[in-house]
Amino acid sequence: MHQQLFNINNSLTVKADTVEQPTTEQRNTQTTTTNDQQDKSDQNQAQTNQNNDVATDQAQDQTTNTGTNTTNNTNNQNNTGVANTTNTDQNTQNQLAGDTTQSTSDNVSNDFSNTSYVQNNDAVVYNLDPQTIRVLQTADVNPKDLTEVQLKEVRKLNFNDLDKDTSTQWTYDQYAGVAKKMIDQDAQYRVPYFNAKKIKNMPATVTRDAQTGKVAELEIWDSWPVQDAKTGRVVNYKGYQLMIAMMGIPQQNDAHIYLLYNKYNDNNLNHWKCAGPIFGFNAKSTDQEWSGSATVNKDGSIQLFYADVDTRENTNHQKIATVNLKLKVNKKKNTISIAKRSHRHVLFEGDGYHYQTYKQWKSTNKGADNVAMRDAHVISVGGQRYLIFEASTGSNNYQGENQVYNWKNYGGTPKQALQNFLKVTANDDMRSRATWANAAIGIIRLTKNENNPKVAEVLPPLVNSLMVSDEIERPNIIPMNGKYYLFATTRLNRGTGDDLWQQADAKVGDNVAMLGWVSDHLTYGYKPLNGDAAVLVASVPFNWRTSTYSYYAVPVKGNKKEVLVTSYMTNRGFASGPNKRSTMAPAFLVRIDGDTTKVENIATAQGDWVYDKKSKRKSMIVKTIRGAHLKGEPIDHSLLEKA
Repeated sequence: MHQQLFNINNSLTVKADTVEQPTTEQRNTQTTTTNDQQDKSDQNQAQTNQNNDVATDQAQDQTTNTGTNTTNNTNNQNNTGVANTTNTDQNTQNQLAGDTTQSTSDNVSNDFSNTSYVQNNDAVVYNLDPQTIRVLQTADVNPKDLTEVQLKEVRKLNFNDLDKDTSTQWTYDQYAGVAKKMIDQDAQYRVPYFNAKKIKNMPATVTRDAQTGKVAELEIWDSWPVQDAKTGRVVNYKGYQLMIAMMGIPQQNDAHIYLLYNKYNDNNLNHWKCAGPIFGFNAKSTDQEWSGSATVNKDGSIQLFYADVDTRENTNHQKIATVNLKLKVNKKKNTISIAKRSHRHVLFEGDGYHYQTYKQWKSTNKGADNVAMRDAHVISVGGQRYLIFEASTGSNNYQGENQVYNWKNYGGTPKQALQNFLKVTANDDMRSRATWANAAIGIIRLTKNENNPKVAEVLPPLVNSLMVSDEIERPNIIPMNGKYYLFATTRLNRGTGDDLWQQADAKVGDNVAMLGWVSDHLTYGYKPLNGDAAVLVASVPFNWRTSTYSYYAVPVKGNKKEVLVTSYMTNRGFASGPNKRSTMAPAFLVRIDGDTTKVENIATAQGDWVYDKKSKRKSMIVKTIRGAHLKGEPIDHSLLEKA
């Protein structure tokens, strides 16, 4: 039995280290396949060292111990267990198994003198230390059933890696839990099926292009509203709702941000208008702007946070930047324009300690390592503004082969963790992915100058996914019911589990997901929602018109139980066929009950940011996957044979 359980097939041919590092193509959401499409990057979006031991929650008036320098389950298909939530008391976290469902120390008695291990003197025979013997015993594995190669790997396991900061670990077991929910197409998490025949291109995206200056049919992808930084709600700006979005000519190296507007509470996609690119025309393909967030200052100006991306070295050098915008509203003509731009500057590029810098990344990059410093989301707590952003961990808890042997990265029961460890170390590509994986959700505190902010404090990551994933993007936080709900988007194929995302691709045709955590504190203590952080999982193939990505949750006014989830629909570059440009998707509701969530089968019109009683559109949603499919779209996936 044990030999069968740990007989790892190393036949997968995916080679992460041979994947060409993406350059300027922004957020290509076409899900990759094992060979020719793997690891295409989408939006592969630092100050002095910081020794932050405990992060501050301004809302709770807790003190911080950091300086203010301006300085980062194997899917065992028969296993239906889900990891428990993360232990937020960093001083009492189990050093052996980390944030797992059943830590090894919880399951293993220190008194094992009567076991077969001691009787057979296995520790001596197999050259294994007592802690490793204890793990094997609890996992119900006899060393004699392991190969010499497996024993060699097991001897390298590190059970004593102390917590380096207050980050919550997204473990391999939790990653596998998300994958299982996707493969099973659990209705609690599955993105609703949208009516393919009702989806249309967004009229406002036919506008002057930032690079050419000529009117063109643009596609739209990552978008965000101007929000109240305290509540997260969409701002009613002089009777209008404002949206900033990435747009560009399909199949061109064209990625810039634009201002769009509509009357507040108007949920008609056709009524959106485009005020043009944020930074005007004559933009260059080498200087791009990627996604972020925006809020209103006390003087009525808009403070925009975005990613400044330099592609001159054929890489994506990402920097978190900001600019102050003053708008001109002409209610007679029903127009909005940008009257003035000021204080445009780079805010943060990583500090090297908590967050990886571009220089650090470039010094070791072999093509498989994603770089990230983007997607800054603004939130105000206790009179202080913070930015939550996508990053990679820095030297304090860095990527590297040592993370492959860090027991706490695996999670789950000892048996699950051991099985996953042996699977990862037996596969060259998975080992490579595990070595490079260090995605993090970061946080910095800003100075109080709203119109021209700088970094006041660099705090430890809220979440890291060392050894598990190299991309967790578009984070945003919603304060609700006295808690902080943190959401982010990911692709499983940016993670270590080749078998898991390949199964998702084979069955669903995509592997995208929305993750979520909750905490009583802004700056630490996040626990995964639904046990493994799964909130949304893909429901249709990436090359269908109704495919969605870049999920972004906003609160619903007067509603403490639901959030509205927005996204864009149809992958870029005519992935689903000619003339089908990326467009705004219908939004839908996710119900939140403490640390659990559920997708509600309620859709809105396309491009609806403000949910009210008029928002529901029964015609936009269908009961089965058949209605989400258009004639001619591929159905070569196990779920779709009857579509």
